[in-house]
Amino acid sequence: MSDIDIKVTFWGVRGSRPVPGPSTVKFGGNTPCVQIQIGERLFIMDAGTGICNLGQHLMKSKEKIKGEIFITHTHWDHIQGFPFFTPAFIKGNHFILYGQNKMNLTFANLMRGQMLYPHFPITLERMGANIEFFEVNSGEEIDLGDGIKLKTVHNNHPGDSISYRFEYGKRACCYITDTEHYSCVDYNLKNFINGADLVIYDANFTDEEYAGQDGFNSKIGWGHSTWQEGVKLALAAKAQKLVLFHHATHRTDEDMEEIEREAQERFPGCVAAREGMVISLPVY
Repeated sequence: MSDIDIKVTFWGVRGSRPVPGPSTVKFGGNTPCVQIQIGERLFIMDAGTGICNLGQHLMKSKEKIKGEIFITHTHWDHIQGFPFFTPAFIKGNHFILYGQNKMNLTFANLMRGQMLYPHFPITLERMGANIEFFEVNSGEEIDLGDGIKLKTVHNNHPGDSISYRFEYGKRACCYITDTEHYSCVDYNLKNFINGADLVIYDANFTDEEYAGQDGFNSKIGWGHSTWQEGVKLALAAKAQKLVLFHHATHRTDEDMEEIEREAQERFPGCVAAREGMVISLPVY
């Protein structure tokens, strides 16, 4: 595959649950889903409700759809859109899902679980597309072909989770969500994102919310980070661009704009994720 831009499109940027409504129109209310397109290779990060709109977009193509879906973990907000992912119901389409096994359950069975009666009327086996499952663990490196490398890292999150780093050409894109920071910059995570061109980072809380200040209850141990810690990490790792992600459910568009302004004062290469936002990384 010749050198092609890495194109990153945000379809769902919210955490925990969908929050549609007039106060979230600008940044969006769908739960996590990010498309990473490298030439004809389609990579989908998480299958929150944002994957539903991605599915409708993909259905505009008259060609058969092939893609690879990378699940960080199987908490509801990261998989709840998959039963409504239209391309997965079309015969001839082909998807490979990557994720971890948990609690003596295979990754495949974890994904099947939310579609079993009485939770859902249609089982995964009846979806129609050719769906394969590939189990992956933290610390693995996978050659995806076409010059694309995948690396994984452990997340500090209840029940365990992993994040992903894609490398193609001299570019690197990291998807780091549902991970809680430590009292100092996480050495392993810093090394994982070192020099990355783009880092998508879990910024669910502010420092004040996380610490339980100003009337908030403490969020320590909840498995999420803050935008302030994201900035510290990006600066320490010399990342080029930081995208704040997994926005809190109560965060309005005005709140997000204020956070983005403050973050950019500390790190100009920072932006808050919005549904529909596209970032291209030219590959030389």
